[in-house]
Amino acid sequence: MPESQLTSSLDHELRTPLAAIQGFVALLQEGGGSASEEREYLLLIARSAQRLQTLLDQHRVFLRQIRTEVD
Repeated sequence: MPESQLTSSLDHELRTPLAAIQGFVALLQEGGGSASEEREYLLLIARSAQRLQTLLDQHRVFLRQIRTEVD
């Protein structure tokens, strides 16, 4: 995959869970939701944060493999 495609793909993959986190945090800050809704928002935030962590971990492994192949 060319570098520009990789960067574009990574950008999209990172922005999707980040947008979810930001959206659900905004909803929590606005208040007005039931306790059940707030628990669901927190669960979705946690899932999105885990997705970001997984993507970053995968990216780190990928970069390590590329560096190993170049050396």
